Amino acid sequence: MSHRTTIVLVGLASVFALSACNRQESTAQVQKDTGIAEQKAADNTAKAEDKADERLASARGDVHEEMRDMQHTGAVQAEKVADTQAEGARKVALARCEGLSSGAQKACKAQADADFAAAKANAQQERASSDPKP
Repeated sequence: MSHRTTIVLVGLASVFALSACNRQESTAQVQKDTGIAEQKAADNTAKAEDKADERLASARGDVHEEMRDMQHTGAVQAEKVADTQAEGARKVALARCEGLSSGAQKACKAQADADFAAAKANAQQERASSDPKP
């Protein structure tokens, strides 16, 4: 019987404790609690916005660096293509020079070498003007 009484007393104590949690607070307390909750919400929102801004700035920096790397790679590769084209044109010109007489052949080869040097210089200048990484 005492066990049953204990259970009933514990049940009643629980009911009273739970009903005390739902009691109406004063207007002043509600205003104070509301103000604290609003301030905490504003602080948390500001922190989240700051963190978002930092991450976006970091991402922009990453994208900027990637774009710079891409432009650098493009400039380097364009120079390599231009150099390869110049080398091919030089070889073709030198092959054509082989059919000329000795004096003309010498002048032809000199012109092929000069054209090659000019094409290489032009490729280097183009890279220098378009490469963000010197």
